[in-house]
Amino acid sequence: MESCYLSETTVSESYKILSNINCKHDNELFTLFILKHAGLSQHEYLELSVESTKRKLLEATRQLAYLFISEDYLKEKYNFINPLAMANWGKNPTEALQMWSTQRLINNVTGGGRQWKSIITNAPDNPNSIKLKHNYLEFFRDMEDKVPLDALSIWCVRFNEFPYEVPLSNIINNFISYFNITEEEKTFIFSTSTQISLEYTKQRVTSHYVRSLIGNHEKNPEWVEKFETVDNEAPKTPNSLIQYGGGNSLQSGSNLSIDFYEELIKKAKQAIFMGPPGTSKSFLAKGLSDRFHIVKRIQFHPQYSYQDFIGGKILENGSLRDKKGELITFIEDAILDSNNQDKEFLLIIEEINRANVSQVFGEMIQLLDRGETLKLSFNGEERDYYLPDNMKIIGTMNTTDRTVGRIDYAIKRRFYQIYCKPDIGILIDKAKIEGNDFSIADLLAKINQNLFSILSNKEMVIGHAIFLKDYVYSVETEKYLWPTDDFAYLFNFVVVPLIEDYCNGNADLITSVLGEKLYSQPTGAEFVQAVKEYLS
Repeated sequence: MESCYLSETTVSESYKILSNINCKHDNELFTLFILKHAGLSQHEYLELSVESTKRKLLEATRQLAYLFISEDYLKEKYNFINPLAMANWGKNPTEALQMWSTQRLINNVTGGGRQWKSIITNAPDNPNSIKLKHNYLEFFRDMEDKVPLDALSIWCVRFNEFPYEVPLSNIINNFISYFNITEEEKTFIFSTSTQISLEYTKQRVTSHYVRSLIGNHEKNPEWVEKFETVDNEAPKTPNSLIQYGGGNSLQSGSNLSIDFYEELIKKAKQAIFMGPPGTSKSFLAKGLSDRFHIVKRIQFHPQYSYQDFIGGKILENGSLRDKKGELITFIEDAILDSNNQDKEFLLIIEEINRANVSQVFGEMIQLLDRGETLKLSFNGEERDYYLPDNMKIIGTMNTTDRTVGRIDYAIKRRFYQIYCKPDIGILIDKAKIEGNDFSIADLLAKINQNLFSILSNKEMVIGHAIFLKDYVYSVETEKYLWPTDDFAYLFNFVVVPLIEDYCNGNADLITSVLGEKLYSQPTGAEFVQAVKEYLS
């Protein structure tokens, strides 16, 4: 597969957005990201003076700020720029990147500056050993503009080589992973309002092009021209510190790919996709069904019985006879029809936990161990039944459904259990508001963070698929493009009632999750303003 790179247009859009933000604490945030990559956290002290830490500080500074590709210019003055202070060379360090990241940065943080006393604490016996204070984010509360996560993530991979055209959500996810950004930091510091359309080309953006966007330093008026012809070839040591390789982790969003799940199901034989509503469990099962020759989909419900699934007696023409259930007929199609010997069968059981699963499976539960056989007789004909290797089973299970019981251990242990969680990345890639008034991804992220903080239950959250409705899908853009009024109706009459249910109608809890204005279910311009205030 041929490699590709971000286009000049995409890198330029990233630069323009970053140049126009009003980021009050640009220097502290820049330094915080670098320290986070090196391992700074609230839990353990980070020793800044050791060489392994200094290497990581250098790596992270290069990724965020370096204006060249080759390592040959690491000691050159004006060779990096803080992307959160892009519009003003004067707010940037005067040292070369290598010296600043391994010496000046450490001195600034440990030297007793008032701002850093609000962010970090030093070990009692070692001023070069630091960790984050428990309330360190309070320092950034007045930061004015949030940092545009899409623009900064793209800027960080301006010179990277990609194995294929990676979606924006994965560029963002790799940024978050590389800089060890927590969910709280993500919500507090960043905005995911998508403004940039990714374009890829076969040629790497030249470092000269990037430097020309920024322009000459006031103390070096010929800086851009001085380095115009250097550093345009790929260096021996690539500046691709955020690595993108092949494999399943680079599909849209944070969940793994259909290819991965297909391989897993074929090895496991049976699995349950479980999670909150709207987390694409059924969508994933449907996607997998396209990989099988013969698919049967059934829906469990409280009245679904052993007779429906395995079989039982029915009255027909005044006499009793045996009727085979849906599982038995599906097994017979797989093992008795010679035309099906080489075909792959898939049984999908939707809402598997809504029936009395132990009762529905009955003695057939032992067949889930595979390799087991069971004699059953229908209408006087006895036969050995088993689950053949070419038959796989997928169940879906809504983990927030409080009207049904849990699947007992005897059944559950025989299935792989695959947890599906809300995937903000899908919304970043696929869903937006007309006019880009606010980010759907930001809105869902904050609601879910509030729900978890207040209810302390990872199941009581909102799934991304709620915002992926066919009636707003644009074939032209391949995105779910929401008119503001339609989105307000969805929010007020689907999302709000779901939150009310999670909170058992407790108005104080609901207001803690949504705030008073959004809970009042506004429409039109008032709705947009309420969302903006909620996200600010």
